Amino acid sequence: MAGGMTEATVPPPVIDTGATANGDPIGDFQVEEARSFEPRANPDQLAKAESLVKATPRPTPPPNPTHSVNGRAAWYCNNGSGCPAGYSGGLYAAAGPALRVGNWRGRTVTVCGSGNCINVKLVDWCACGGAREIDLFADAFSRLAPLGTGTVAVRVSW
Repeated sequence: MAGGMTEATVPPPVIDTGATANGDPIGDFQVEEARSFEPRANPDQLAKAESLVKATPRPTPPPNPTHSVNGRAAWYCNNGSGCPAGYSGGLYAAAGPALRVGNWRGRTVTVCGSGNCINVKLVDWCACGGAREIDLFADAFSRLAPLGTGTVAVRVSW
C-alpha cells in the first residue's frame, strides 16, 4: 500500500464450542444433542388434568322455592358507572318492591330468563315500575341476554 502502510489481516472469528483448548468439554458448557422443545407431559397427567377442567354447571331454579315472582329484568351498573357504593360489577341486583320481603338485602336469588338461570345477590333497591321486578348488574344481565335487548322476561325465585 502507498505511504508505508500495510494491509491488516483480520483473524477468523472464534466459534465457542464449549470445550477447552485440548477439546475436553467444560462443566457448564457441555455440548448436548439437539433438544426438542415439545412438551413432555405424562399421558396419565394429561388425562387427570382434562378431568379437572370441567364446565361449571348453570344454576337451576330451586326445586321448592318459598317465593317467586314473574316479570321483567332490566340492567344497570356497566363499567363501574351507576353502581352502588362498594360494588363495581358482578352478579348483583337491585330488588323491586315484590322482592323486598323480610331481610332481603344480601339475599341470593335465582333469576331465570331466555333459557338460562343465574344466581345474584340483592345489594340495592329499585323503584322498578310497570312489570319490571329486578334490575340486574350488566354483568349478570349479559348472561341472560345481550345488553341491547333492554329488558328480558324473568322468573325470580328464592
